[in-house]
Amino acid sequence: MVHLKDASAFDYVRFVLSAVLLTFSFVCTGYAIVTQKTGFWKEVPGWAAMILFIVVLILLGVVEGLQLALVELKRQKPKTYKDSHPAAYKLGEIASRSDNIEKFLVGRQMIVVFLVFFAAKLTAITVPGQEFLFPVPDWVSTIFLETGLLASIVVVIVAQLTPQIVASIFPVQFLDILIMRPVYYSCVFLEYTGVSHVCWVLVHLLSLTFGMKSGNEGLNAHASNQYEAVFGGSSGVLEDINENECKNKTNEPEEGNNCCLA
Repeated sequence: MVHLKDASAFDYVRFVLSAVLLTFSFVCTGYAIVTQKTGFWKEVPGWAAMILFIVVLILLGVVEGLQLALVELKRQKPKTYKDSHPAAYKLGEIASRSDNIEKFLVGRQMIVVFLVFFAAKLTAITVPGQEFLFPVPDWVSTIFLETGLLASIVVVIVAQLTPQIVASIFPVQFLDILIMRPVYYSCVFLEYTGVSHVCWVLVHLLSLTFGMKSGNEGLNAHASNQYEAVFGGSSGVLEDINENECKNKTNEPEEGNNCCLA
């Protein structure tokens, strides 16, 4: 991460270049949308298309940041924000239940893909035969405008990188924003509809194909095979691994905790 107070002269040069590029891209993209010089439906007024584009940027930023915030929240101690940020605490608690995170990721990816394709429809600039802000050679139009390259700069910087970095640094405060819980439930609901439910079958087939195993099952099997390959015979390594895991979980066995007492 680049801290402004510690930024070098080279960083400031890149700040300026990036800001100029972003401004130029946003002006060109915004002009094309408002004047209806894009591949979007002509029945929609330019001002309405511009509003749709801004909404897409906001929604994309929310779902991109929400994922990073939920991941980074696992590194935080709940007691440090339970009382100060109850909304973030509650959302983190809900997401950590069962396989809710996996369901959220499925629904979230569906939303991201839809928003990105919709943004592409909104911002595919078509210049040939039309007036633009400045004279545009055909090769420039083909490479930078019609491919959506300028619009992608706006989308990546404004709606993806910025919210992701903010969410990774301030996950608790990000999750405490009012809109986060409705968006989370929307992602889970999309997964619940079953539109992409076949992905779970593909996940199972892929794991079988490459011999992937979850949790201690894969770790223990791998460790046992490694021991037997080197030393031969039974290793007892599974018991050692389980014993070490128990010791890491607690220094003193609690009442009713028999995993380290067997």
